[in-house]
Amino acid sequence: MDIKEKGRLEGSPIPNCVFGDTTESKASLLNLQASRLARRCAITAAMAATLAPLVFGEGGAA
Repeated sequence: MDIKEKGRLEGSPIPNCVFGDTTESKASLLNLQASRLARRCAITAAMAATLAPLVFGEGGAA
C-alpha cells in the first residue's frame, strides 16, 4: 500500500471541495506580477504594484 493512502484506512471519504481564493494568495500574486513588471519595464516596485492590476487584469497573470 502506498504511503499516501495510509491516512484513509479508516474509511473516511476524501473531501471533494474547492476553496476560494484567500487574500494571502491574491497578495502574493500581486507581488509576483509587480516584480515581473518592475523587471520588464525598469520601474520602481511601488509603481509596478500600482500598475500590475491594470496590466495583468484583476483575475490573474497573463
